[in-house]
Amino acid sequence: MEQKELKRFNLNSYAFIVSYIFMGLLAGIAFDVLVTFLQQVSLGTAQSFSAYMGYSTFLAAAILLLAPKVGYKALALAAPLMVILGLVAVAYVNVGLIFPVATLAILTGTTLYDVILPPYLTAYTTPENRNKIFSTAIWTNLAGMVVATYFGGSLIVNRFAARMNISKAEAQAISEAVDKMSPEMLNQYILAHKDVLLMFAIVALISLIPFLFVKQVESDYKETNKEKKGFDWSILTNKYVLIFLVYYALIRFGASLICPYFSVYLNKFVGIDRATTSKLISYSYFAGVIFTAICPYIVKRIGQVVALGGLALASIPFMMFIANGRAFGDRAAMVVGLALFFRFGLMNAANPIMNSLPMEFVSKELRPAYNSAIFVAGALTSILAGFFTKGFLFKTTSGYAVAYYITAAVYTTASILLLVTYTKKYNRSSKQKEEEKAA
Repeated sequence: MEQKELKRFNLNSYAFIVSYIFMGLLAGIAFDVLVTFLQQVSLGTAQSFSAYMGYSTFLAAAILLLAPKVGYKALALAAPLMVILGLVAVAYVNVGLIFPVATLAILTGTTLYDVILPPYLTAYTTPENRNKIFSTAIWTNLAGMVVATYFGGSLIVNRFAARMNISKAEAQAISEAVDKMSPEMLNQYILAHKDVLLMFAIVALISLIPFLFVKQVESDYKETNKEKKGFDWSILTNKYVLIFLVYYALIRFGASLICPYFSVYLNKFVGIDRATTSKLISYSYFAGVIFTAICPYIVKRIGQVVALGGLALASIPFMMFIANGRAFGDRAAMVVGLALFFRFGLMNAANPIMNSLPMEFVSKELRPAYNSAIFVAGALTSILAGFFTKGFLFKTTSGYAVAYYITAAVYTTASILLLVTYTKKYNRSSKQKEEEKAA
């Protein structure tokens, strides 16, 4: 490759990485501040947050289909604009319908970057530096989420204290029991959320800047081979292909029952103050960074299938601690915080395996289509989880705790299905098997 072209590739790759860091900040705010804000102003939207995650996944996937016509740059620039419009709308437009629409816009904007990442970075990397660039993008994005969730609650408390003209300590204590706030206090608490959301509209605007320097040519996003091949549906007769779709759908369903509601559960039902809640969630994201880093060592030790199933099973005891957080009284923050750390870390350690393992079941030509099918399966179960939480599970205050028991049962079922089906044939890659034989 010519030096000039390599320089262009590097510029475009790192422009994405820098922008993706800011998008990590925005995703962190969406899963933390936005959810607790919606809990106060649009309970139905908050309870269906998982469904909106699913809708946004479908929309992002549909928007990505425009890439061959308009290129990746246009789509990447559109993503922050959607987030900005959504954040400004929830802050200034006091109409009931705006909250679900704005939530969908915000989640679609942040999800679009996740969907763009694989084809975009593949287009602008060489085989030699691809792993490094991909790793850097994912780790820095997660770091952005850590920062946002760590400071999100503190920013709310600071703005709440300023609006009420009270000390931060007083504001933090009041935020421990939102249901006991007076109407005026609750109004100022909601406005404090709006203040923080508007701050991050500026962050979304900044995330646009790196992409202004991207140098894109038509060959970056258009295939030179015009022949189109449809999806070969016959591969679904392969038990390994089909069962993994079921496994992934189950895992996504279980995760969608609890992950979007960490802030609500810890703050409103366990009684942990808002600032501490954000910090606990940020620590859990940091656990994801640590555990993902040691994933290769786990796989080398016990194999990829055993690691994938075992990590999910190992996370279940920690979910039980979270579900019973109230029982720990004054120590709830410490116990639940540690449980969140290990639950999130263990499940995120499995992510690299979850992404790479299914690609072994199909030929090279079918991998993109099969990956899309997996993506859609996850989106469908996220939507189903959203309907389940709104229509049934969250009708009672105990529902947020019950969700952890249901997720534990789902994880157990999915993990056993995975281990029984794949361990014998896929636990070790062919390369690992050859190395073991040589040893």
